Amino acid sequence: MLSIWFLFISLAGAKIGGAIRDPDTKYRQVDFSTQLSVRSGFTAARCRGIADVSSKVRPLFQVKENGEWECTYLLEYPETGHSPSLFIQVRGVHPEQWSSFRLKLNFGSLLSRQVLGGRAAAIVYTLIGDQSPLRELDVTLALGREFDLSFSGITLRYKQEAFDASRYNLYGGNALEVAKPHQ
Repeated sequence: MLSIWFLFISLAGAKIGGAIRDPDTKYRQVDFSTQLSVRSGFTAARCRGIADVSSKVRPLFQVKENGEWECTYLLEYPETGHSPSLFIQVRGVHPEQWSSFRLKLNFGSLLSRQVLGGRAAAIVYTLIGDQSPLRELDVTLALGREFDLSFSGITLRYKQEAFDASRYNLYGGNALEVAKPHQ
């Protein structure tokens, strides 16, 4: 009950990088100039590590012949009358270095918004590290506050799907990707 109350209190405004956003503003461009050390080493083991222990389904890590790789995972949270889910897709062009990701959040109830927002935020921090200007990302995602962020070579965009108020996509890009060594 306390968690749901916190979500209602948060409707007054959410923080991104320490600035409170106007609740009527759906989209805002923010540019941070802080230095960020992107977590590297996204391997098959790290892909498997994003699994939910309560799910029988496991993440899938695939590597193409050209070295490109992809980690995909679908987390479903069955509820009565709702079917919330979180689809995770992380891609890389070079070994162990992610170049882009997509998180698709399909919200159900208010409680599932908090659970999915928290889970998606944890994935983002796993990818970009904890030395980022993002604060309270879980609340921002749960509230459906669209944003477009750019900082230290990382881009993040959170947008509601057209014609469906319960589905959102969070896209990420990594311009700091390590160049492939010459062979």
